[in-house]
Amino acid sequence: MYCYARPTHEYLDLNGAEQFQEVILAKVNAPEAARAELSRLSWRGDNVVIGTATDPYQQAESRYRITRGILEAFRDFRNPVSITTKSPMVLRDLDILSELARQAEVTVHFTVTTLDETLWHKIEPTTAKPRKRLEAMRALREHGIRSGVFLSPILPGLTDAPEQLEEVIAAAADH
Repeated sequence: MYCYARPTHEYLDLNGAEQFQEVILAKVNAPEAARAELSRLSWRGDNVVIGTATDPYQQAESRYRITRGILEAFRDFRNPVSITTKSPMVLRDLDILSELARQAEVTVHFTVTTLDETLWHKIEPTTAKPRKRLEAMRALREHGIRSGVFLSPILPGLTDAPEQLEEVIAAAADH
């Protein structure tokens, strides 16, 4: 409904409005490309943020394991990483994240728009339930991984009531 990344499909002669969720482009060489970049002498070990345009833990990740491969590269190069996701699938990579967190900064943020399940189902029908995200956040914290919530996007007239925002903030604090 609100995803700002939809127009990116148009650069590939695809219809972003109609094909964004049906045509998933998997960059299967991304782990190798990450290793190549991390091994460059000019690389300074800056924090890399994954998931700013699209979720790194979409359903296709179950099959391709691209994000896992990239995280293995960050672990091997001891490079800090931040992840933004709406998926508890990140827990699949807890082993790598835990190893990396002992060597470099690791942060995982879960995007939560609302805790209202009826509204969530209307605006994010293909994502994990918000409370499942919060449970995953708690699990990461229990394993020493810095984790938090991005209360985003705040949709005027839908998710911007003070009590809605306070509910998400309180739930995040409890997890």
